[in-house]
Amino acid sequence: MENLIKTDIAARLTEDVDITHALKHHLDRLAFQGMVTAEHFRDGALLHKQTGKNTFTTSGMAKMLNVMFHDISKTAANIWYVGIFKNNITPALGDTASKLGSGNAFGECQDADYDDPLTNRPSYVTEDTTTAVISNVNSKAHFVMAGSITVYGAFLSDAAAKTASTGTLMCAKRFGTPRAVIADDEIYVTYQITATTS
Repeated sequence: MENLIKTDIAARLTEDVDITHALKHHLDRLAFQGMVTAEHFRDGALLHKQTGKNTFTTSGMAKMLNVMFHDISKTAANIWYVGIFKNNITPALGDTASKLGSGNAFGECQDADYDDPLTNRPSYVTEDTTTAVISNVNSKAHFVMAGSITVYGAFLSDAAAKTASTGTLMCAKRFGTPRAVIADDEIYVTYQITATTS
């Protein structure tokens, strides 16, 4: 009896042209997916590699839309930067750049945590693309660690300074397996962003 009722409801719904059109085209949307790959090296040997989906923040998505479809312009050729963090936090949709910088919720790694690069976060350097995918795979963000800490994840921000807690937090990822690093370990971070309409 229950299956008969479901079949009858489905038949009635598909008789309505507007409902049929909506059901048929409900997947037609633009979506962005970010994949983060972290590679952990010690003495030149790869200890660990992992890839996982990141979280795009609301403020990051708003920035994308305003630059692409509104009247806000980019301020420089490379306006995005990669950072890493040492607090055990899972990024959320509502996170903003106020959680970055020194001593804030993400516990962004600072000068005492990595020796290289000095001063600023490494740039997110991409290349022109003719596909729906862009990444920094040929210029991975590179960090040479200064001491023994645990690195929990990575993020993209449009502010260069490690201490910055302003600007836009585009996206962030808590690593599936946090990395216990020691002095001179190297962390490479690759961000791949894919646009899809399915």
